[in-house]
Amino acid sequence: MYKKTFFFRQDRQLKKINPDEIIYLEAAKSYTKLYTANETYIARITLLEAMKLLPENKFLRVHRSFAVSADHIDVVKRDGVQLATIPVEVPVSRMYYVAFTKQFIILDSADIDTGKKRMISARERRS
Repeated sequence: MYKKTFFFRQDRQLKKINPDEIIYLEAAKSYTKLYTANETYIARITLLEAMKLLPENKFLRVHRSFAVSADHIDVVKRDGVQLATIPVEVPVSRMYYVAFTKQFIILDSADIDTGKKRMISARERRS
């Protein structure tokens, strides 16, 4: 399967970056910071444009200014995402929380929209 190769300008050169190495993205006006385990890169592209170019469904928008790689998520909380690869917690806004969590299979009986536990009947469980 063909993978896109990504390059961006850095010190008058084109620097190659593997999308699998990107842990999260942060918007900074008309720039986007790309964080990897070892380095931070700055590309002159908006977060929305970067999300369109990167592999679909790999990066999930969690905030107006942040997107995270699904592969690097360790813990999801109501107001933040803890990353497995680096000791960083990325904020999750109320506006993006429900859409963000609906992209996962959650093995729990809590109602994701309200956070409250709900009773599941035996009939529901079988279907």
